[in-house]
Amino acid sequence: MTLHVAAAELALEPAPLLSVDDLSRFYGERIGCADVAFDLWPGEVLGIVGESGSGKSTLLRCLAGIDKPDAGEVLFRGGTAPLDIYSVSEQERRRLMRTAWGIVHQ
Repeated sequence: MTLHVAAAELALEPAPLLSVDDLSRFYGERIGCADVAFDLWPGEVLGIVGESGSGKSTLLRCLAGIDKPDAGEVLFRGGTAPLDIYSVSEQERRRLMRTAWGIVHQ
């Protein structure tokens, strides 16, 4: 007996929509945010809360690709292949900001 299964029919491991791994941003000696890591899954909503000066805006600017972190990686899986948001063009980053994700600033 031979079993033929189309690639599309294979059960693929679920993957998070957004993966943040060891993200850090520094301003000279000051820490903007350090070693941030999390996964955001489809259907989830994430709120970033904290005291004034705790790095919320820095983190969001890095997640949106507006600022480039000093270390770490952000992968967005909204299409066929994961996108490193720091390697996409400015035009593509702006398109993603308009269509794929939203950030509500303070």
